[in-house]
Amino acid sequence: MRDVRRTSPRIDTYALCWELVDGREISGLAVDLGALGLCIERPYIGGRTPREVPLQLELPGTDEIMWATAHPRFDTILARGRQLIRRTGYRIALAARRDLRTLHELVVETARLRAAAL
Repeated sequence: MRDVRRTSPRIDTYALCWELVDGREISGLAVDLGALGLCIERPYIGGRTPREVPLQLELPGTDEIMWATAHPRFDTILARGRQLIRRTGYRIALAARRDLRTLHELVVETARLRAAAL
């Protein structure tokens, strides 16, 4: 079922991503990607959820790295076997126009191709 609040599709993906939190780079995996946001999973190491996070994202299927500032929308802890995983959904607040356009085109085109394959 499609969420009617969304203005663009979201795609399942696996893309490397890094957050800069309290002066430390934390690596994670972007598992869900949209034109205006993403969901990141990484091992849970504790700590607070900052209000604003600088992100670096490897755009899947390209050789492009995107820099953005994002605001968290949700932050949950999941148990996977014996490991705790932190899953955070971010809305992109600031990024270069070119990067936002590339991200939008990537998400829309990938969603279109996946829908055509079904």
